[in-house]
Amino acid sequence: MSNLPRPAVDATEALGGSGERDAANRSSTAQTRIWIARAGIFVLVFSAVWAALAAAYVLLPFLRPGSVVIADAKFDTLVKMPMFEPQDRYRIMVFGHSKILSAFRARDLDAEMGPHFRSYNLALPGEVRFLPILEAALAAGNTPTHVLLTIPWDDKAEVDGPAALLRDDNRLAGTLFPFRTLPRDAALFLFQNQERLAEAVRDVEAQRSAMIDDRGWYFIKSQSHYPDDRLPADYSLPTDNAARSQPRFISERSRARDRLEHLARQHGFQVGFVPGLFREGEVAPCPSSDQFRLTAMSERPLIRVFGPDYFVYPPTLFADPQHMNPTGARVYTSELARLLKASGAFD
Repeated sequence: MSNLPRPAVDATEALGGSGERDAANRSSTAQTRIWIARAGIFVLVFSAVWAALAAAYVLLPFLRPGSVVIADAKFDTLVKMPMFEPQDRYRIMVFGHSKILSAFRARDLDAEMGPHFRSYNLALPGEVRFLPILEAALAAGNTPTHVLLTIPWDDKAEVDGPAALLRDDNRLAGTLFPFRTLPRDAALFLFQNQERLAEAVRDVEAQRSAMIDDRGWYFIKSQSHYPDDRLPADYSLPTDNAARSQPRFISERSRARDRLEHLARQHGFQVGFVPGLFREGEVAPCPSSDQFRLTAMSERPLIRVFGPDYFVYPPTLFADPQHMNPTGARVYTSELARLLKASGAFD
């Protein structure tokens, strides 16, 4: 059996096998083309939707939350316009988060400090980083003589790279889809203002313009729910602790500090820490010995601490648990002016 010759392959069968392979190859190629076509359609549709939402985000700024409108206006308009005049001897930029946004009135400080003194409130809602807006102001040619901080720089020793962005879901989403909340914001805006759409649009622009005219001060009225924008005198929260102090920890080593010091040497400005603020009962008052403190953290560049870490005020000066009403803003600004005058640093 093993010596019998193998039967010859039938020519028709051979051709049939080759035909099947060719058919299979053609089918695979067709499927690949279909997949590529579908992927292309998906990319085109996705790009069109992304572009449409991005355009709506840019062209319809009144749909954004108020905090975003204010922050964008400070970056896009306030720090890019000429902020100081040649005769301004003291050119002040004050930084912080939303507490300072609603508490520091630049025009009032200028009036109390005297001529040739001009200040701006560059605090940003929901933001503790101050370098981006400071750098934006410097890039536009607005150079201060003094940068005043109400919150410390962070303690990160290294600059954030692409890997840090990939690990931070919120930052990654915000970078890729800055308009990600637009559908929700639009629905909320339409629902809340369905009887006064045109007026609501004008209100947003009026608030934006008023903030710029007030050199960065902005009253956060949307979170005020009490008559006359005043908390009750006995207002408190379960988290309040009148026996707990809240010292401001300033890290000795920080990438943000290194960058700030580099900018200070490059542009010739000084840096100072000034008090933040809390409600009475929320935290313990700072020691009385700190009220007119003036200490130097470094000489080149000059970095100093003015006064206590924070001031404490009665609830009636607040519109909500965190943010001051206009009366409170005048009180805080006046106390800040007294502290700066007493320091002798602006004589």
